[in-house]
Amino acid sequence: MKRHSQRLRDILRRGLAIAVTVPMMVSFAPVAFAEDGAGTGNGSATPSASSGLNLLASYDFSDGTATDTSGNGYNLTMNGGAKVEAFGDRNNNQALSLRGNGQYASFPDELFAKAGNSFTMEFAAKSRHADDGNYFSFSVGGSQQKYLFWYLSTKSTKFVISDNKWNNEQGFKTSLSNNDNIWHNYKLIVDGETLTMLRDGELVGYKANTGITMADLGSTAATIGKSLYSGDAYWSGAIDDIKIYQGADVTLPSSVTIVGDGVLDGALTMVENSATKLTATVSPENAISTDVTWESSKTSVATVGSDGTVTAVGEGTTTITATTKAGGVSASVDVTVKPLDPATVVQFDLDSAISAVNEATTENLPLISTGSKYGSTITWTSSNENVITGTDTNYQAPSVGSADPYKGAGIVTRPAYGDGDAAPVELTATAANADGSVTKTAKVSVIVKEKTREVPDEAYAAVTFLSDSDKTNGKTGEALYMSATEGNNFFSFKEINNSNPVIESYADTKGLRDPYVLKSHDGDKYYMIATDLKVSAQGWGQNQQYGSLKVEVWESKDMVNWTRTNAADGDTGIKINVDNAGMTWAPEAYWDDSLGAYVVFFSSRMYTDDTRSTAVTSTNTGYAYNVLLYCITRDFKTFTEPVMWQDTNYSRIDSTVIKVGDYYYRFTKNEESGAAGSYITNGKSTFLERSKVLTATTEEASPDTDPETGWQLLDQRILPFEGPEAIKLNAGDKYQNEAGDAMVIMADSGGYQPYMTSESALLSCDWNNRLSQTDGWHTQKDQNAGVSGYVYANGMPTPTRHGAFVNVPAAIAENMHRWTTANPTTPDATDSTTKLERGRDTLTATVTAKDGGNVAGSVVFTAGDWTETVKLNADGVATVTAPEGALGKVSKITAAYGGYTDNLVNVSDDAIEQTPDPDPTPDPTPDPDPTPAPTTKPGTTTTKKTAKKAAVVVNTGANVKGIALVAAILAIGGALAVLRRWKAAR
Repeated sequence: MKRHSQRLRDILRRGLAIAVTVPMMVSFAPVAFAEDGAGTGNGSATPSASSGLNLLASYDFSDGTATDTSGNGYNLTMNGGAKVEAFGDRNNNQALSLRGNGQYASFPDELFAKAGNSFTMEFAAKSRHADDGNYFSFSVGGSQQKYLFWYLSTKSTKFVISDNKWNNEQGFKTSLSNNDNIWHNYKLIVDGETLTMLRDGELVGYKANTGITMADLGSTAATIGKSLYSGDAYWSGAIDDIKIYQGADVTLPSSVTIVGDGVLDGALTMVENSATKLTATVSPENAISTDVTWESSKTSVATVGSDGTVTAVGEGTTTITATTKAGGVSASVDVTVKPLDPATVVQFDLDSAISAVNEATTENLPLISTGSKYGSTITWTSSNENVITGTDTNYQAPSVGSADPYKGAGIVTRPAYGDGDAAPVELTATAANADGSVTKTAKVSVIVKEKTREVPDEAYAAVTFLSDSDKTNGKTGEALYMSATEGNNFFSFKEINNSNPVIESYADTKGLRDPYVLKSHDGDKYYMIATDLKVSAQGWGQNQQYGSLKVEVWESKDMVNWTRTNAADGDTGIKINVDNAGMTWAPEAYWDDSLGAYVVFFSSRMYTDDTRSTAVTSTNTGYAYNVLLYCITRDFKTFTEPVMWQDTNYSRIDSTVIKVGDYYYRFTKNEESGAAGSYITNGKSTFLERSKVLTATTEEASPDTDPETGWQLLDQRILPFEGPEAIKLNAGDKYQNEAGDAMVIMADSGGYQPYMTSESALLSCDWNNRLSQTDGWHTQKDQNAGVSGYVYANGMPTPTRHGAFVNVPAAIAENMHRWTTANPTTPDATDSTTKLERGRDTLTATVTAKDGGNVAGSVVFTAGDWTETVKLNADGVATVTAPEGALGKVSKITAAYGGYTDNLVNVSDDAIEQTPDPDPTPDPTPDPDPTPAPTTKPGTTTTKKTAKKAAVVVNTGANVKGIALVAAILAIGGALAVLRRWKAAR
């Protein structure tokens, strides 16, 4: 067998391989859209300068000096006692330290002469200087008449250029939070007459058309820490990792799109006294800033807040415009405000329902049965119920657990992998008001995508976070870090991305904690959901009372290249909690077969009203306490209103769920310092419950609860402390047990503490047979197959704080290990092997993938001039019957597998080489009295003489060639004789 052979390439070039064409479909939400005719600037706004810039100088101070490490010789000169020293809050990195009192550093004049009118300067810095404004942190210029300067204080920053002292300073000053003696990464960009500044990748200020260039300053003298005004103070701060590039690193916005609940075709209809939020998405993604300002053309009709919230004031029409802070690109939505009449109410709910439906899907659809704003009744019908179901008009809610918010609608049946996408299905939504007097309809066409390729899991991935400081040993805190195992061994995690975070938040609270990751129900993608929380900025108390009501959600096909599920809303989280909740912590999700949807659950604290000033207190303890709520989603973009899930009047947080057999098992932390009822007596530890109904509510923790209808308490202190997680081990893992049902459960107690157990152990666990009471459960021991209880944490991911684990194919883990932020990669396609087998007139090709997954596509069979393309079946087999005799005429038969449209499996081929069958020998002219051939009677033995005669008949070697040659000569001779007789007759 040969792979990627020249023969296969020749076949494909000749067009004998099948080309499967799938119509390209675009999924979009209706938006308002605007293009900027001016285009974009060069370069890209990334944490490190792009390859198009020319590095002039670099100073990392790592050797204790201010040497230019670029090799260009632009060494800094230290003045007035300025020195390089190590900083403990920067992982003991050495940096330039300036403490006022005449200390400063100067650049060679030639450096900024070389930089010219466009340069980019990157560095890390912190300031100890009060916000009095009378100092320079960095400057270029020869006098107080003409200069460029930047200063950084504990509360603000300023970046300006002037050709007439302070009288004509062109630029900006901006207040900064979290800046008092704290390191941040900065970028200063001068591009002709434009000044730009970023902190930690976010735009701080942008000023175009200053009317002044660097050439106008008349001097290229440059310093750090010294003002050009003689009476000013010297700067007190520190600076590190300075890089100066020739060229400007700016990408301006080119377009803006506006989306929002109810926006259709660039227009929005509202009713008086209602409110809705619009979101502006700026393109390209790497624009220098994606921030916008909002404006209403007629505030008597509707107003708009800085976050895009539109409030309908009075009847009429207005235009809401979003304009980028950098570049001035804008887009608008026409807003019509109507009186609160039934027709308007129904139309709004209908528009909202339609706008939530994707035009192509791999998931069940969120075909809601109740209007999101005004509660209109919505019924769906489908042009093909076999592909997408409509509303079940006879739906009855269950007696226990959540009602289906979609009432049977939106369940999709996906074509098998290799069958291609389903034909478009037309969905019709009919919305009606309460008494049915007003109805409106709308339609949307949806394509259901074929199922994805299935590959066995042979590795693991993990996502964790680093807390609680903004920086820990130089690493970003409250950001998401990822690890992957080295092969099929759960205890072999290694950090990826050079130990840097994979996702940092620049939105909402700007912090990420308690991440959870799960594979989608059909395995197409991974979803990740995280707490929107930055403790280092607000502290624990404020974050439980005035914490975020959002979650941050992403999706990815490979665990490293992530996009927000609500990307159309911009870089922002999704509000899923109620207004009188104090926080939305530790969100997790699990699939519920009965709902055909994901149940998302999270911890919170409730308050008596939306001001969140007075907490709801426990009837048992008299104190505020934590509860858990859930909501339902099918796409991780649209969520139902939250419902109370666990409220026992005792504080509990951090639930995680895993299903074993018919039961859901739930691990939850008792957040009380002591007992939480009659049975849970251990505080600050994890207990275990089970139920057959995922969404059943819990008001009491008891082993007497019927698990058929509620959550039954099975064990307490099964794990220490908080953030419990559970994962089933892969088949083939070195720690898998003989039964093949091994599990690892764990909790975060100063880092993850793993316990080994099994599905069968969970199934047999109850209050009278508790895992926590088995011998050695809490005694730490070596990791081993079949071990039960606490094991050493060798090979667990770092950082080790509260996160999640997921089973992944080997290719996913392999790609994670090579992926970096600077060089993002995707998983390689797996190799395939094609095996060709021949019957008399049949050919069978079997295609197998190296990773053990299924294979789709077609095989091209070729034998001489005959060729045929055959689709693989579900087992990767293609069979064909060739025309009679076609296979025997050729010396080579081939089967070429050409891959599939998803490019997940590489092409391969196979060939059979053979000796062709001979051409048939013409029958001789029979004698007048033919002598009968001797025969052998049945049951007699063939003689040697008879065998020799028989051998002549079956000989396919040289004798046959000789016979064929003689026959040909005789035939030619006969033809010539006939020709001669014909001529003679004429």
